[in-house]
Amino acid sequence: MAAMSEAALRELLRLTARTTFVFFVCAFAGPALHDLWPGTLSRWLARRRDSFLLAAAASHTVHLAAIIALFQLMGWAHLQMATLLGGGFVYLLIYALAVTAASRLLRGREIRLLSSPRFEGIALYMIWLIFALAFVPRIVSGWPVYSLFGVAALVALALRIACRVRHGKAMAARA
Repeated sequence: MAAMSEAALRELLRLTARTTFVFFVCAFAGPALHDLWPGTLSRWLARRRDSFLLAAAASHTVHLAAIIALFQLMGWAHLQMATLLGGGFVYLLIYALAVTAASRLLRGREIRLLSSPRFEGIALYMIWLIFALAFVPRIVSGWPVYSLFGVAALVALALRIACRVRHGKAMAARA
């Protein structure tokens, strides 16, 4: 990636952010969608939650490589500490969810700490928040792609909330 121009790296960053979001929103909202409106598509989404989490982690790893390449090109002095710490924390959450998903897919067993419903729920909502902060404010900007992703983020949250309200504490324990 070092041979890429700044413009090409920025385009790659936009593409991988969007790709990661699509995989993430499928994992985030798929089970709730299936619970609220059972059907072929919603069942397919819900059953592949762990695969979507792994795909999101893989896509965001490419995003990370593009970030590193961009700062190598521009200079590391442009990197702000808040961005490093906040982004690093989100990457840890994404990778923790990916490890848990992989352990369920490969061995059928979960890692106790990482697979707790409370941890997974918090991690999913924190990652959702980061995407929402990136896309939702842009709904009014007139960019159709960002409007689509912003609305998708809000719909995904609405689905999870509706599911939680519908099932109360039982659903909260499964998040």
